[in-house]
Amino acid sequence: VNTPLELFAEQKQIHYISIRRFILCRLTAEQADNRTGRKQIMTNANITAEAFIKVMLLHVPFDGWTETAMQRAAEELDLSASDMAKLFPQGISGLIEIGSDEIDRNMKEVFMNRYADDLDKMPVHVKIRELLLIRLESLQPHKEAVRKMLVFMSKPAQAKLGSTLLYKTLDRVWRVAGDRSTDYNFYTKRATLGAVYGATFLAFLGDDTPDMRKTRAFLDRRLKDVANVPKVTKPFRTAASVVGKMMKNVASMRSGGRGV
Repeated sequence: VNTPLELFAEQKQIHYISIRRFILCRLTAEQADNRTGRKQIMTNANITAEAFIKVMLLHVPFDGWTETAMQRAAEELDLSASDMAKLFPQGISGLIEIGSDEIDRNMKEVFMNRYADDLDKMPVHVKIRELLLIRLESLQPHKEAVRKMLVFMSKPAQAKLGSTLLYKTLDRVWRVAGDRSTDYNFYTKRATLGAVYGATFLAFLGDDTPDMRKTRAFLDRRLKDVANVPKVTKPFRTAASVVGKMMKNVASMRSGGRGV
């Protein structure tokens, strides 16, 4: 007779297998071709990087962001080593960058659709708040994978990737919010938002409320602090200036030394 702990573990395994099968069925289901009216089956030849990442996310909580998790997902999707090389020529790092870019694209799309009628009258700080919350909302179902991501990104070899992805996200948030600055403010704005987002991100990981109530309250407090930046002391402004220079260096590296 199974013990209660064994029964619980068995139920969790069944639940995991059911979710995995559901996603695989969705990936291999017939898709309508809008141009011809015909239907086609998604094969390993046309599986996108984004679709692959969705399957891999089922393994990341157990295996982390590793070659093992990639291999398990590849086996489930019947992808060869050649297929994987085409999808992710940069390996795990490239996969993570593609995933981050997809989250940013989704953030912008959801924001534009949700507030299409209010953009002209919406203050910039409100736009920024909503953009950051939308991004965090998309991560809500995958908190364990996000925690594993932090472990991966904490490795010294991933320092440049982490800085690049953070810069790209902050830049996209400011641009969608309507920022058109090209002077030194361009970098200090992103540096300041980086501090806000970083702190809020950690608060989000520790938030056990289903509606992210604690995260929203934390973000509101941090944004209120930013609103008081002109009143803060000189040492803080000096620190922001240093971080701004760092952001400028990251931008320069991305563009081959040509700036942004």
